[in-house]
Amino acid sequence: MTDVLSLPGTAIARLIRDRQISVVEVMEKTRERAAQVQQICNPFVTLGWSEAFVEAQRCDRHLQQSSVDPLPPLYGIPFTVKDLLSTQGMRTTYGSRSFGTHVPDEDVVAVARLRAAGAILIGKTTTPEFAAQVLTDSVLSGITRNPWDTTLTPGGSSGGAGVAAATGVGPFAISTDGGGSSRIPAAACGVLGLKVTMGAIPHESWPFHFGNNSSISINCRYPEDLVAMFNVMAGSHHLDPWSRRAIKPVAVRSEKEDTLKGKKALFIAELAGLQCDASLLRVNERALDKLRSRGLEVTQITSDPLDFAPGIATQMMAANLAARVRAMRPEQQTLLGPVLRSLLVEKGFHSDGVQMQAEAIGRSRLYDRLEGQFRHYDLILTPTLNARPPPADPEEDQRVKINGEPASLERWWSHLSIANLTGHPAISIPCGTDEQGLPVGLHAIADWDCEQQLVDLALVMASVWDWTQNFPSLDND
Repeated sequence: MTDVLSLPGTAIARLIRDRQISVVEVMEKTRERAAQVQQICNPFVTLGWSEAFVEAQRCDRHLQQSSVDPLPPLYGIPFTVKDLLSTQGMRTTYGSRSFGTHVPDEDVVAVARLRAAGAILIGKTTTPEFAAQVLTDSVLSGITRNPWDTTLTPGGSSGGAGVAAATGVGPFAISTDGGGSSRIPAAACGVLGLKVTMGAIPHESWPFHFGNNSSISINCRYPEDLVAMFNVMAGSHHLDPWSRRAIKPVAVRSEKEDTLKGKKALFIAELAGLQCDASLLRVNERALDKLRSRGLEVTQITSDPLDFAPGIATQMMAANLAARVRAMRPEQQTLLGPVLRSLLVEKGFHSDGVQMQAEAIGRSRLYDRLEGQFRHYDLILTPTLNARPPPADPEEDQRVKINGEPASLERWWSHLSIANLTGHPAISIPCGTDEQGLPVGLHAIADWDCEQQLVDLALVMASVWDWTQNFPSLDND
């Protein structure tokens, strides 16, 4: 049999339903792979094998019955959850020593829905403290490394999820995305990263309902798994006001349907005025040529017609973090890492009400400008990242290189935050590799609740450049 961990989760579920492999066998192979990956890359802060095997054994006993009821769609499939989201009975730390022993009494809605579909939780993936960085390291869990080059970061803040998906430790990874947090690791690790339309998957535990910038997101390898996860987790819930609408399911559509034919895309090489390294831009441009051959009409420009200023997003994220840490108990505050501890005092971060409302006006106008582009185009495309990932080991002045020149981390990723401000769905899709063999991502934004457009793009991209069997070697010499 083909290595089961290289298959889509949906294919593994079919093997289980057909009694070609047991759930315990799948779990044993996953545990073995997880041990290897954890030693090399450190993508997990908590693993729950005892509970996972109890559930796997229960699933197999059920399958052995002579008459089995119809099985849920993701029966017996391992999945992981970013440690920013509550999981019933499994430690949830938010990447912080302040919550190092916290065990929630209930799942967030997205996790509960995936469990109800038959999937089995195996562990919590690493995140920087309260998702405060685009590198995945924290005082609590240490440094998470890129499986393609362990000297480099996998990105963040869903770095553990990106590594797990890239190395086959569970086909489904639930993550979050408040400014690019699922899409950055997706591009750096060579997998899919979907930030859904605001509220499409309920994010009821996020404390900022009405100033929201964060979405439950998905990291996985296969487009069909993206479809399965979205359809299971999406749908209204009363505790997320943004979710209170009918959410359209998505589907795996046949290549014969010519899903891109007649569609129009605008490729902005320098969204927010941020230049992309020429080596990565060339990979994106080759991908655009492949998509053109499949019927997508692509207009390519350099300057940014949206006039996007990422400072609105970074200021909002900093303000949210400052509000959260200042509300913590003093004994919790003393355990914070240096990044968040700096936000405890006005000198570390200050924002007034008038400034915040001015930024809210800017956010609204940005939404209007982006919607204006969707009158002419079906998709807005950009490079996902503007440079190779920076080193995994923290440095005093962490930087990337763009066309040979040192550049700040904000120039690497901050253009992605446009979709968090406007609420539009966005995805990073693997589209090739650079000269060093590192994955490169193509970023796409669609109109509200048009996740199907992004799924179609991913399916076509996989047909012209198939990343799905491109696994890192995991050498730990």
